This record gives sequence, structure tokens and C-alpha cells, in this order.
Amino acid sequence: MKSFSTRLSKIPLLFVAVAAVLGLHTHAFAQQAPGGMAQSLVGAWTLDSVVVEQDGKKTEPFGSGSRGSLMLSADGRFMVILMRASLPKFAANNRTKGTAEENQAVVQGSIAYFGRYTANEADKTLSLHIDGSTFPNWDAENQKRVVTLAGDELKIANASAAIGGTSYQVWKRAK
Repeated sequence: MKSFSTRLSKIPLLFVAVAAVLGLHTHAFAQQAPGGMAQSLVGAWTLDSVVVEQDGKKTEPFGSGSRGSLMLSADGRFMVILMRASLPKFAANNRTKGTAEENQAVVQGSIAYFGRYTANEADKTLSLHIDGSTFPNWDAENQKRVVTLAGDELKIANASAAIGGTSYQVWKRAK
């Protein structure tokens, strides 16, 4: 049986091996966003406004005072929820028993999607791989967003808005 000191002397080697693996993971994420754009985007964001421009007309698809959350994690995961300031309550108080009108109002008044992202400093974009969405046509899609980050304000342009046209979202860093 090996002495305690012999076993202890192997711990630094194990530590170095684990640190190397963790370092490679961190380095791989940093590679996708030279200059630290990805790190600056990480966190929770609150929707300030969303406007869609189509055929020269600007509309607020979720109405005035729309609400939303954007989460960007350090390991490249994201989730987005956008919705009208007020959605109708379901009379049945059961989300599976909405009337046709209630269901239509919720579908037209909200969207949520999640998945994985990479940030590209060179062209100031986020590449999204959408794992799931309340608009199922987006499931498993890859989409690109143009981003502008200034302090605690994030602007995102989406040329493939779910209702057509280009969506312009303004987000504020959550406090």
C-alpha cells in the first residue's frame, strides 16, 4: 500500500489535468467572441421596446408597454419571452381550456423561444440555434441577429421576425 505522502504527491497532477479541461472549455467559449462581446452580453435583460418595420410601416406587434425578458448565460444558452402588456385572463382559469378567442389573443400577443447562441465580435451578431419556440416554425432553426451594445442598453435587429419584416428590440440590463 502506498504511503499517504505518495498519494498526496499525485494530487497536483490531477488538479492540473482538471484545470486544463476547464480552461479549454472556457477558452472555447472565449474564441467565439473575441474582444469580450459575449461576456458583456451575459445576464438578464428587460424589454424596453419592440417595433417591427415592414413595407415602410412601423408597428408595435405587442402593443404599447410590451413586456419581456432576455437571458444570456455564460455557457451560451439563451431564452426570450415577449408579450403584450396585458393578456386576457382565461374565463375557465385553466390554460388548456381557453376559448378560441382567448387562445388567439395569447398566441398573437406573445412569443417565447430558447436555445444556444454564439456571439461574433467581428460582425456584431448573435447566431441563435433555436431549440424550441411557441412559434413551432422556428424549432431547430438557426437565425442571426445584429446587436448594438452601449452600456446597459442592448439593441437587437431581427430580419426574420415571426410576423414578417424586421424586428427592432431595445433591452435594458435588469437591475
